[in-house]
Formats: sequence, C-alpha cells, structure tokens
Amino acid sequence: MNRIAASLAAVTISLGAPLAAQEHSLDTTFTVRGTPRVSVNNLSGTIVVTGWNRHAVRLQAEYDNARVEADVSPSRVAVRTLSRRGDNEVTYTLTVPVGTSLELSGNSTDIDVRGVCGEASISITSGDLTLACAQGAVSVQSISGDIVISDIRSGSLDVSVSSGDVDIRNVRASVRVQSTSGEIDLSDVDASEVTAETVSGEVAFAGRIHDGGRYRFEAHSGDVTVRATNAFNASVTVSTFSGDFEPDFPITITPGRQNAREWEFTVGSGSARMTLRSFSGTINLRRGAAARGGRPDRENEP
Repeated sequence: MNRIAASLAAVTISLGAPLAAQEHSLDTTFTVRGTPRVSVNNLSGTIVVTGWNRHAVRLQAEYDNARVEADVSPSRVAVRTLSRRGDNEVTYTLTVPVGTSLELSGNSTDIDVRGVCGEASISITSGDLTLACAQGAVSVQSISGDIVISDIRSGSLDVSVSSGDVDIRNVRASVRVQSTSGEIDLSDVDASEVTAETVSGEVAFAGRIHDGGRYRFEAHSGDVTVRATNAFNASVTVSTFSGDFEPDFPITITPGRQNAREWEFTVGSGSARMTLRSFSGTINLRRGAAARGGRPDRENEP
C-alpha cells in the first residue's frame, strides 16, 4: 500500500505497475481547501465516490498493470488512468468533501456517486451509473448503460443516453432527458420545466405541474404516461399517428384546431404548457390516484 499525505502545494503523483502482472493498491489522502473540483478519468473498471465532512480527498485504487496519475492542488484533484499495454482496469474509490464538484468519465466503467451533493458532469462510453444527491448544474452523457439518479435538490439536470434505461426520482430541478433506445421513468419530480424524449421505449412522468411551467413528453415507439400529483392548470397538446389517447378525467376538445389524431384542450386556467406525443404508442394522462378514465370528448370535432 502507498500512503501519501499531500500538502497544499501542487503535486503530481504517477504510479505504475512493473511489467510482471500483479495486484497493486493505492491509498492516498490529499488536504484541500473548502469544496474542491475533483475529476476522475478511467479507461476500464469502476469509480465510486462518497461524501464526508472533512477538508480532504481520500483516493483509493486497486489495479494490476494499469498506470495511475494524480495531479493535486489546493482547489483541484485530477486522477486518471494512463493507457498502456495489457490490463488497464482500475477500481477507484474516492471520499470527498460534501459539496465537491465532480467531473467523472470512463470508457468501460461503472460509476456510483452517493452523498456528495454538489455539481456533477459525468460521461460514460459503456457502463451503468448511480447518482444519489446533487445540486446545481448536473449533466450526464452515456452511450450504453442504465442510469439511476435521485435526490437532485436544485439547479438543472441534463441527461443524454444512446442505449439504456433512465430512472430519475426525487428531483427539485429542471429536467431534460433524451434517449435513443430505452425507457425513461421520472417520479416525484417538482419542476417548472421538464422534457423527456425517447425514440424506442416508453416515457413515464409523475410529479407536480406548475403554473407557467413547460412540459414536453415524446416517444416515437412506446407509450407516454403522465400523472399529475396536484390539481393543475395547463394548455395541453396531444398528438399520435397510430396510438390512442386515454385521459383519466373528462376533457373538452378545442373546436376547429385538431385533426383526426391531434387534440388541444385546456385544464383549469391553462397556465402551463404541456405537449404529449407518440407515433405509435398510447398516451395516458393521469391525475392523482384516479383510475383509468374514458377517451376524450370528441363532440366538438369537425
């Protein structure tokens, strides 16, 4: 084991395994000021980050033939795996001050972040992500892998994934999710701006609809289900090519402003704007814990 206590002066640490394959471990603690910016770039393996109430960053790593490098200053810790022949897999475990801003990336890497509760920018080529507790600007980009995000306290959440399911819970921030292939499930969301779009998969939302808010939910091939947990006011546009529209409560279609597969109607004062689209799936509009209701009132259709 290597243990290094770093002062506030900038320092670079480079550790590499010898040519003979064997398991190595690293345990290093860096003293920092306040809430630093911490970045980790991994080629293959895992990144686990947790928060603590100390002005220090603890870096632990397990690896065989990989090369690990860390650049340290009073306000920033940057850790990366350097490419070399053979096994580049590293298991990183970091403990950082609560509120730290994170920049995490990996090629074939699973990432697990819990209790840090700061800003986060995460990019994964292939791997699963769990992020529990963040605030401020939070962005996630993934090509392949499932994403679970919870307890976003404020700010904005921007998620883009090519292939994988997205599960987002307990959010008090604006939300934007785009997926090419995968399910999008948003629950316990309290935000005035929410967008969720997927090409192949279903979209489900449960949360508050704010007066003056903007909400957009789209699925090309899959159902769209929106459940409002409050008595809401919204101007709603619904469109589908070959699917159905099933609201929980009676609605009145605006006359003269819809074709056979597109409807516009107002709930309450119509303060918020809501758009629901699906090319071939069923669009469900739910309210509270109500059971499934009938279809739209089409008496005013031309």
